[in-house]
Amino acid sequence: MSQLDPVLTTLSDMKTVDRIVYDVKTSNPFHDYIVIATATNQRQLQATMKRLKDLPVESSMTNHVEGADNSDWVLVTCGDTIVHVFLKEEREYYHLEKLWFDLPHWTVADES
Repeated sequence: MSQLDPVLTTLSDMKTVDRIVYDVKTSNPFHDYIVIATATNQRQLQATMKRLKDLPVESSMTNHVEGADNSDWVLVTCGDTIVHVFLKEEREYYHLEKLWFDLPHWTVADES
């Protein structure tokens, strides 16, 4: 079962913005999706990372976190989905979107 829906629900609940999903099934043997989102401040970034880390996954998988301590960019592996959550300036600086621009992708609408 894919982790994409619970990940997107968590990102929406945590009020992240500018969410984009990349379908990497054809180019990555270990993961199906990469999600990029922006947090508006450090507190929101840390809270989002903790919620993602606590998502349930299949028994053979675990969630993994990189960049957890006061970082402006965290990576959370949630089963088959990799999630990058950035602060705005960090996202603009690294511009990961350019790595996967040619893969199928879609944006997830921000809720008002």
